[in-house]
Amino acid sequence: MNKRIAVVGQGVIGLTCAAELLEQGHSVDIFSKDPFPETNSMSAGAYWWPHKAYPQRRVSEWSRESYHQYLELKNTPESGVHFEKHYRFCIDPDDCAYVLDIVDHWERIDGADYGIDCYEAFLVTLPVIDVPIFMPYLKSVVQDKGGTLTTREIDAPESLFPEYDMVINCSGVGARQFVDDSRVFPIRGQIVRASLPEGLRESTRLYRKQDEFTLILPRSGEMVLGGTSQEGDWDRAPRQSDTDEIVQRCSKLVPGVADAEILGVSVGLRPGRDEVRLEVDCNSEGQAIIHNYGHGGGGYTVAWGCAREVADLADAYFTSGTN
Repeated sequence: MNKRIAVVGQGVIGLTCAAELLEQGHSVDIFSKDPFPETNSMSAGAYWWPHKAYPQRRVSEWSRESYHQYLELKNTPESGVHFEKHYRFCIDPDDCAYVLDIVDHWERIDGADYGIDCYEAFLVTLPVIDVPIFMPYLKSVVQDKGGTLTTREIDAPESLFPEYDMVINCSGVGARQFVDDSRVFPIRGQIVRASLPEGLRESTRLYRKQDEFTLILPRSGEMVLGGTSQEGDWDRAPRQSDTDEIVQRCSKLVPGVADAEILGVSVGLRPGRDEVRLEVDCNSEGQAIIHNYGHGGGGYTVAWGCAREVADLADAYFTSGTN
């Protein structure tokens, strides 16, 4: 079966969907209004752990699928995926700690041993996705399978019919306008890229239910310092006040951060929603759109699981005889 499929969005959600659909033998073209280096996914400090992604049952299933995909990808050096120890200090109860049932290695620790007064703490080995390496790798995988990427704004899914047999909507926060979904809102995330202190490999997260979060995430040759989680804020311009506060908070957690050189600042808009929208939607003309957006800050965590569900839905639709 070879159908022409258009994917709208070339972030991690769109590209993983494209990779899975190409694997099924379809022809896939990916469209994005932003050039590849400017997609929101490129501004992420990515590691595997859901953040403001709902509902729990589906997110857990998608996270499990993605975790096992990253286990495979860690054996491909050019993918930029590796597993490292992650210290997680929870000032408030972490409503995503259910994913500990998925990972291979974790243990409870006492925050007091690290000078941190917290509700609970974990040491867990997690996938870390080195975004500047992983995203170009994923793009090349899609292109090697025959997928094309085009920078072009698409006003609505209907404009892609009848040229395409199906549209996959991975427009992220843009779905608010693209499919007129008022339940979608931005969660502004600003991160700081800084030089990597010698010997630092483990990541550290201080979790609390506020708009801020504190994260130190080593990558190859640099580290990511986070961050902000500002709901309803559409501003993608970096703010010096946020940068100063991020560095200050991270410096209290990890020695060496205060002396690190600032290499750059990035801002991305996570696609917030009360629940992820992943479903087949046939419009008034009977044309099929599969929506896959609203993953909050969990895009890299659920991407592969969601992509495989999208591919399964596409296969079921095309084999049902309804198209």
